[in-house]
Amino acid sequence: MKYLTILVFALSLSACFSVKAKEEPFSVDLNSPKISIGKIQAQFDGFLSIGSIRTLDVTVDYYPTEDAVCLQYRIDFMTFYQFWDREGRAAYPVALEKYKDDYAQRKLNEKGSMKTRRQYGRIDCFIIWQAAAYTVRAKANTFIDLGYDIKNVSNSRASFFTIYQKEAEFITESSNELRSTKGVPMYLTRAQADELAELFNQELIKTLVPATEKKFGNTNIDSY
Repeated sequence: MKYLTILVFALSLSACFSVKAKEEPFSVDLNSPKISIGKIQAQFDGFLSIGSIRTLDVTVDYYPTEDAVCLQYRIDFMTFYQFWDREGRAAYPVALEKYKDDYAQRKLNEKGSMKTRRQYGRIDCFIIWQAAAYTVRAKANTFIDLGYDIKNVSNSRASFFTIYQKEAEFITESSNELRSTKGVPMYLTRAQADELAELFNQELIKTLVPATEKKFGNTNIDSY
């Protein structure tokens, strides 16, 4: 009987930990209130991955309700909303400093590859993608690899810090149709990467959020 009691207790404890471990996936409502943080420029692969890399604008917004920063860009007729949670934003400058150290010490592999694109770690992210306002708005949780790549620019080899948004899939509820997106690498010069690091800075974000919109977890604070 004694051993049976211990076994029941152990199973109950295990079930308790299992329930706690199941957290809600990170997601963001695109219609939530947002605050404009700024804009940066970044490089992407050529049109339909053909030709040399091109420079595009990336809009950076903060969603206080979900405590998420969104990088919005449009490429190949598709608009992407790439959401970073606080943990991901904290990992970004750490990865960037490792890259800058390797760059300064000439430790980078001169042949960029999929391996170098994940050199400095992987983080979780949530993305939304949509071709136009009247089309299906797909969404999914995926990963971002942080690393570097070497690209040809004006007949010269150039090094870039990379944010590699991995492929994702979404199944529509109405028609059970599969919507997928391929992986999208974003290439940043050190100056551009530093600009994004500044926009990810939590202290800066705090100054942009009005007191009435600040949150404690998911609960509105009662100001007094």
